[in-house]
Amino acid sequence: MSRYSMKHMLTFCTVAEYGGFVGAESVLGMSQPAISTHIRDFEIRLGFQLCHRGRSGFSLTEKGEVVYRKCRDMLNNISDFESELGELRDKLTGTLRLGLIDSTITNHDFPISDAIHRFYGRKNDVSLKLVVLPPEELERELLNGNLHIALGLFHNRHSGLSYRHLCMEAHGFYCGRRHPLFGLADDDITLDTLRQYPVSSRTYLHHAELRGLMKARDVAMVSNMEAQAILITSGSFLGFLPTHYARQWVERGEMRAIDHLDLSWQSEFSMAMRASPAPQDIVRIFAEDVEATIKAASLRKPGEST
Repeated sequence: MSRYSMKHMLTFCTVAEYGGFVGAESVLGMSQPAISTHIRDFEIRLGFQLCHRGRSGFSLTEKGEVVYRKCRDMLNNISDFESELGELRDKLTGTLRLGLIDSTITNHDFPISDAIHRFYGRKNDVSLKLVVLPPEELERELLNGNLHIALGLFHNRHSGLSYRHLCMEAHGFYCGRRHPLFGLADDDITLDTLRQYPVSSRTYLHHAELRGLMKARDVAMVSNMEAQAILITSGSFLGFLPTHYARQWVERGEMRAIDHLDLSWQSEFSMAMRASPAPQDIVRIFAEDVEATIKAASLRKPGEST
């Protein structure tokens, strides 16, 4: 493969991952006409069409889907090969591919930013690719080799992945200021009362969140915590949120915790990696940094900064 071919593959993968030429423009630092030329040249070289583009929008052809997977695998392998060569030179290099679930920044028991700071505090030449995805997509990206490490809540554990416990996350039940229940006394709110109102739940925590509200009506499904918070603050839905994430709205008087009915629950935060092969140095060291910062956070007093 020539350097020119590698550029074609990188351009094509970026366009596929960002949903078209517009999304890839700023990432690649290229104009749309230049991107279009790269894709067209790649198609000519391969001898078939990779994607549909035009007024109907962007989409990959069936062959384009296959080529995307092959190109992404090759680019990941080249990046990993660079890391392995760096290990032979006793140097941290390559690209660390990290995945997270959303809205972790307010969780002081899970200081991922501290782990990143710790990792980059040592001499290295490592690039970082950080993505935020739902748990099931994080696991799929791990299995596909597109991620080295994923951090989040994993209830349906895959046999091809290994999981390490990190910490627990508390979840509470909330209503927004415009909801009919917001101003009621605790004694006037029962489980039967809650079941009369629509509830919002995250798709990946559906069974855990609704266990105590099985008769709740009109369940809305969301894919992340920001969407959940939007529905709760609308006043049209009740729902669960991590207590660290909901605190900002509660303190502003925009949400109320309904915490007298024993609806709160705990979820396990874990670090997931592929079960084999053995992790590269950059992956192993970052995993150690994550565990070290979690341990340090657990020893800090409430309100104490790093």
